[in-house]
Amino acid sequence: MTDVVVKIDIADQETDAKFIQALDEFALSWTNYDCDGQREAPEIMIKSVPNGQVVRRNVIFQDKQAADEFMSFWARAIATA
Repeated sequence: MTDVVVKIDIADQETDAKFIQALDEFALSWTNYDCDGQREAPEIMIKSVPNGQVVRRNVIFQDKQAADEFMSFWARAIATA
């Protein structure tokens, strides 16, 4: 299995707050998905990498489906004012 790495640049505290919000909502979506608990939540790892004036968050997923689902939460988070 190949890991999928999503790289997100965090330039300020507002963007960081949106990143945390997207992670929280992503995690909650997995707990609320199946009442029987049959769907196993994906394992993710987050690495913070300094990159000049910004911090890059490397979010590492075990599969592309989980990465794609997270990206939809991230897209909604950054679209909000």
